[in-house]
Formats: sequence, C-alpha cells, structure tokens
Amino acid sequence: MDYKFEGENIKRKLIDLGLYRRLENYMPGPENGKISIAYSYPIKAFEKFLGYYDNYYKIAYNPSISFNTDFSLVYSACKYIDEPGMDSVILDGEQANKYNERYKKPLEIFRKNTGIKGSFLFYIKRYRKYKEAKGLSESSAVASAVSRSIVKNVFGDAVSLDDSFVSRYARLVSGSGTRAAINGPSIWLSFPGIMEEDSFAVKVPALANKIKYAIFPKNIDYQTSDAHSQVIKSLFYSSWLDEKYKRINEIIDLNFDIKELMKRGMEEMFALNSVLMSTGNVIQTSESIALLKKFIAFSKKNEEIYITGDTGPSLMVMSLSPSLIDEFLDTVDDERIIGHHNPETHKNVRNEFYKDAIEYFDNK
Repeated sequence: MDYKFEGENIKRKLIDLGLYRRLENYMPGPENGKISIAYSYPIKAFEKFLGYYDNYYKIAYNPSISFNTDFSLVYSACKYIDEPGMDSVILDGEQANKYNERYKKPLEIFRKNTGIKGSFLFYIKRYRKYKEAKGLSESSAVASAVSRSIVKNVFGDAVSLDDSFVSRYARLVSGSGTRAAINGPSIWLSFPGIMEEDSFAVKVPALANKIKYAIFPKNIDYQTSDAHSQVIKSLFYSSWLDEKYKRINEIIDLNFDIKELMKRGMEEMFALNSVLMSTGNVIQTSESIALLKKFIAFSKKNEEIYITGDTGPSLMVMSLSPSLIDEFLDTVDDERIIGHHNPETHKNVRNEFYKDAIEYFDNK
C-alpha cells in the first residue's frame, strides 16, 4: 500500500469536511523573564499508532484517533530568558536529567522555526489519581502542557488557544501529545511524506462525551520509546498499517460514529498486543490478563461494552450504557478509576502550582 497516497486521500476528506486547515503563520514575541503556565489531560486512543516514519520530527506511519481522559493532569510553567544555552526541565520537583534529550530536540526545532536564540526553563508537575501505572498516556499530557506553555509564552494567550498550532509542537515531544492538545476527540494527521508543519491534530465530531468509562491502573517496567523502535521490525507491521488506513477511511465516512470508534479501540488493542508480541515484547501482566479474561466472558453475555489499552497493562472499559459499566465493575475486585468528561482538577490545583512555579523561578 502507498501510505503517502492513502494519507493524502484522508487529508482531502478532512479538508472537505471542514475539519482540517493549514496552520496560521503567527509572529513570535519573546519577552525576557516572562512566565506562562498551561495544563493538559491525557488521551486514550481508539485508532492507535506505534512506530515513527521520521523520528526527528516524530511523524508517525499512520493517522490516529483519540479522546481526552482525566486519569491524571499535568501543569507546565515556562519562563523565557534572553541568555542562550540555559534550558532546563524540572519534573515533579526533580531535575529531569533522563528527559533532557527528549526536550533538546523539540527546543532545537522550535528555535529553528521561530528564530529565537534565548533559553526556556520549564517547571512541570504531574497530578495522578493513581500511584504507578503504565498505559495511561501521561507522556501525552506532559507534551501537550509543555507545548501550550511555550506557545503562550512566545506567541501570546490568543495563539495558545489555537489547539492545532499547539498540537504541532506537542508532537515534537511525544506523538500522543499531538492529540492531547485538542480539547475533545481528535484525529492526528500523520503519514509518510507529510510536511512537518502539516502534521497536527484536529477536532472531530465524535460524541465521546457519551462514553462511560473506567480504567484499571496496572504497572510494568516497559518504555513506549522502545516499542516505537521495535514494532516496525515485526513481520506483521505492514499488514497492521494496511488495515488501519482502510478502517480510518471507513470511520471518516461514518462521520466518526462513536460505537464504531469504541469497537475499533478494542480491535486495535488486540492488534497492538499481537504485533508487539511478534517482536518478543509482552506488555500485559498476569493481573491484566486475568482481568481481560473476565471481560471477555462478561462481554459474551453483554453486548456493546468494550475494552482497550495502549502500550501497557492498564485496561479501560467503555460503553454508552452506564449500567453495563457498573455491572462489569461489580464482577471484579481490581483497583479502578471512574472517568469524567468535565474534569475540574486543573482549577483545584492551579493556585498551588503557580505558587510553587514562581518560587522555583525566583530562586534560580
């Protein structure tokens, strides 16, 4: 399959539907000492992605679709200083040394695009509803919050409300962050050969607010960054991509029908696990497999309930029926978090975060 041809076809469909447009060319206006803050919630994917066609610009091999969740929250404060070579990242109160390389490249590209020579200091904090877990897309919220805070700092408050513009730069930190930057269900347009400035997410008319959902946080020592490099070596990777392009076209033609998206999210979980397993990577634990077996038994007797997961053992159940979710939750003892579509967590912690960030910057 010619993925560039298929990707361009999807792009045309999104343009015809009035969902996709070229980004505005905003003018940067950095101010020495300016501090800007922003927040983001993570995402859960229906149509997933794994594997980068272009690792430098983080261009994925296929488009992907998701919606925001509230299992965690990330706040980011960004301070600009005129002095070059002073970039720093503080994550949860600690110098984020192991993340330095992850932020150097995005800042390199950002400066190249804007002509800015100075440095950016970031103070980032994660607020979780769980202790430790893998597969809850924390990195998407970090990327999105960081991107919005730097866009707000350099381009101003009004430009920071352009979600797709923020999405473009969130992509440079984490591919999933591209979709987290959109307030609502979104599709990230990405495919081999797309121009970097054209690869961002846009909001779609999926009725994601009708979904009732809950997640079971579970942990495993596994890095998604490893999965991106390993999965493309699978013998089944190209067939997985072929099916993706076919199904994404169908989903667009169905105007992002929410039942089809939930069904697709479950299919994609099994496909993702299968492709990874073919490379010798098992991302489920005995506990998550036991939970999955209970779900399969339950769903055989109760239709229209679905389960999905990303690169980790944290599984999420979803349905348009609240009673079905409650019935399933009653059958298992696993720790769970109930999701909400109108989260208020950012309001509750904003003042505390702002105070801590200002105190940190004042002591630098």
